[in-house]
Amino acid sequence: MCNMRCIFCSHSQNPSCVRVYRIAPRSAAEVARTLSFMDRAYPVVIGESVTRIIEGEPFTHPGIEDILQLVRDRFTGTTIQITTNGSLLDESMVKMLKTLGKVVINLSLNSATEAGRALLMGDKSALSSIKCPILLQEHKVPFHGSVVAMPHLVGWQDVCKTIKYLSECGAQTIRILLPGYSRLAPAALQFGPSVLPELRLLVTRLRKELSTPLICEPPAIQDLEPRIAGVIDGTPAGRADIRPGDLIVSVNKVRPLTRVQAFNEIYKTASPVLKIKRGDEQKYVRLDKNSRERSGLVMDYDIDPDLIKDINRVIRRRRVSKALVLTSELAGPVINMALKQFYQGAAEIRVVVVRNRFFGGSIKAAGLLTIKDFQIALADFFNEHPGWQPELVLLPGLAFDHQGRDLTDLSYMDLGEKYGTVIDIL
Repeated sequence: MCNMRCIFCSHSQNPSCVRVYRIAPRSAAEVARTLSFMDRAYPVVIGESVTRIIEGEPFTHPGIEDILQLVRDRFTGTTIQITTNGSLLDESMVKMLKTLGKVVINLSLNSATEAGRALLMGDKSALSSIKCPILLQEHKVPFHGSVVAMPHLVGWQDVCKTIKYLSECGAQTIRILLPGYSRLAPAALQFGPSVLPELRLLVTRLRKELSTPLICEPPAIQDLEPRIAGVIDGTPAGRADIRPGDLIVSVNKVRPLTRVQAFNEIYKTASPVLKIKRGDEQKYVRLDKNSRERSGLVMDYDIDPDLIKDINRVIRRRRVSKALVLTSELAGPVINMALKQFYQGAAEIRVVVVRNRFFGGSIKAAGLLTIKDFQIALADFFNEHPGWQPELVLLPGLAFDHQGRDLTDLSYMDLGEKYGTVIDIL
């Protein structure tokens, strides 16, 4: 369940035919059965919505303490990541989290002022919620802060104050997110195209003032160079004199092609040796860490080169000479850069950027594309290129569930029948 009424909540802006689900609080027995299917090598993540199930505030669950203890008993050395709005994290609860050990909080604060928090989230006890970062700091429970930036409602000063407050309270990183709104959003929630560049300028300025790594989403990706955006204090990277702006030239003498590849290689490697370029200077540094232990490096997300390998693998398996890759507005420029730099196959590949017409508004993410959006994009492409017929059309897998259905419950297989071509997903 959720105990807030955030004005930027996406669920209030969904068209009626979107298939999402609410479920009642799960029992400890149900959770115990779920844990038997989970991999100890990965963190236990609670409160992040990555499925059609509508997530709420984890600490509204009547048995949350028993469930967290159950998770800790089953996964003794595994990190537990909890995303929360902080309203129910009183001193007793924070002490319990500290006792559990290896708990990391993702705190959706959004505003450090009572008026801002009440306006954005409908928080009736905003003052106690705002004290949450102080409690986490006092009891040494590590946390990351996040701010949904809505300067058109609360003003730039409120956004800036909130970021600085989270930094002062010891947040390890701070995510500053531009909210998305659909075509069904009230006019008051919609904002102009100037907000995102202004937000990026604010983040750039604050990065010079604050030591806390700041992450702006969506990021401005101009290239695929594995450049470091920030370093978390007290981590292997923080102890190795790595600084924001440094370029990773190699990891154990292997040159990473992208930020994602560099980050993943460092994460899975024990004591990796990095060649770093800072200005005209180059040097080697060793990160004293275990395999699958976080390095403390913060990097913008660009693309995993394995995606290009996957595209080539599907093309070769299908034995086609012409392929069409459909992608979101956010991912389109990055995929184009990656294909130009890394693709070495013989097939001709064209990229089509698909607009989120179904949701509309400012939505540009691949996970919110629908069959209707893909149909319009394909129809436009075939009208503009009547002499170019792809033998294969590749779609982003993020738009579909495990059954190949989008958020409106339509299957991607329907596209193949309509256009007489092979459809596959990545």
